[in-house]
Amino acid sequence: MYEQIRYHVADGVATVTLDRQDKLNAWTRKMEEEVTSAIQDAVADDSVRAIVLTGAGRGFCAGADMSLLSEVSQTGLTSRHQNVSGNSGLPDNQRQHSWLLTVPKPVIAAINGPSVGLGFVIPLYCDFRIAAQSAVFNVIFSRRGLIAEYGIAWILPRLIGLPRAIDLIFTSRKFDAAEALQMGLVTRVLPDAGFLEAVQGFARELGESVSPRSLRVMKQQLYGAQSQTLDQAMDVAIAEMLASLECEDFKEGVAHFVEKRQPRFSGR
Repeated sequence: MYEQIRYHVADGVATVTLDRQDKLNAWTRKMEEEVTSAIQDAVADDSVRAIVLTGAGRGFCAGADMSLLSEVSQTGLTSRHQNVSGNSGLPDNQRQHSWLLTVPKPVIAAINGPSVGLGFVIPLYCDFRIAAQSAVFNVIFSRRGLIAEYGIAWILPRLIGLPRAIDLIFTSRKFDAAEALQMGLVTRVLPDAGFLEAVQGFARELGESVSPRSLRVMKQQLYGAQSQTLDQAMDVAIAEMLASLECEDFKEGVAHFVEKRQPRFSGR
């Protein structure tokens, strides 16, 4: 079904694996189409509670495929490259890559190796970023004569602060997983051995222990609040709290606590 990715579902976790190992999983239009399709499948699958995005082999993603960049550098933008253009007319959270913020299930970037350029940007739009000890990171754009692409100038300062974002974006310096953890870019660093299995275990536990409905609504709240006033965020919270009191997951949340058993959330 897929040519440049692998898609697998087990124990409530959908794993999307970038699979161009000989190219360090460099990003192509075909890969983008397939990743989008796979995540849409995961959203539509009620058995899936969390989504893991990772890379095959020794890399996460080395950025945009150089054949695309070479062609654009020689011929300029043409209709074939129209999806490179930012003039999409779509809302902010439905544009290229930023649409990941609207996925109603938690998306976890399992960064197993080099995360460079576009391969650096995509995890920023995931809800969790977990790195293997051997992972390395590089924004790279300034060393290619490019700019802060795909909204990185908006999201990176929100994740690590403006001074650190300026450092990484201006210098395009390489840094390792330990520094990524120290600056808050990733939430945890795990050993290389058994890395993907450990991330999938975290995703499985997340899916089993908390309400899918709660996660869905809280994700909307958190990202929506980035463009709201405090009053607006409070109004949303009040409305959503009243709605949650009527839902099945709230009733189950109380019941499993009182009955001292594992929850059986329906997501409704």
